[in-house]
Amino acid sequence: MRIAAAARGAAPGRPFARFALSSLFAAGVDLAAFELLCRLLEGTAGENAAILAATCLARAASALVNHVVNYALVFHSHAARGRATGLYALITVGKTLCSALLVAGAAALLPALPRLGAKIGADVLLFFVNYLLQKAFVY
Repeated sequence: MRIAAAARGAAPGRPFARFALSSLFAAGVDLAAFELLCRLLEGTAGENAAILAATCLARAASALVNHVVNYALVFHSHAARGRATGLYALITVGKTLCSALLVAGAAALLPALPRLGAKIGADVLLFFVNYLLQKAFVY
């Protein structure tokens, strides 16, 4: 049985480790797509518009990649794809809003804390919450 699991390339019983790797991969997709899109759009849209469009498009691309990888390789889901996709999108939007609120709240309560530090702290906390929500409700 261990040989079969090794041949599939996945660590059996370790969905959290696979989830972390999937998240890192999606972050790489997000950063690469952001940079590529900024370069493509800067000449026609201006820097601010390019950044805004690139951020949204790159985040959408990375979320799609992350969802597909989580569905197939992290959780080995048998859930209905449409339902899983809808719940994943809902959680992703909620996570994004929570991140913004937590960062803004931390910045207001702890003015000496750098914004980036607040964002990292909020996103690390939400990473664990996100895993639990996806495991329980999406896949």
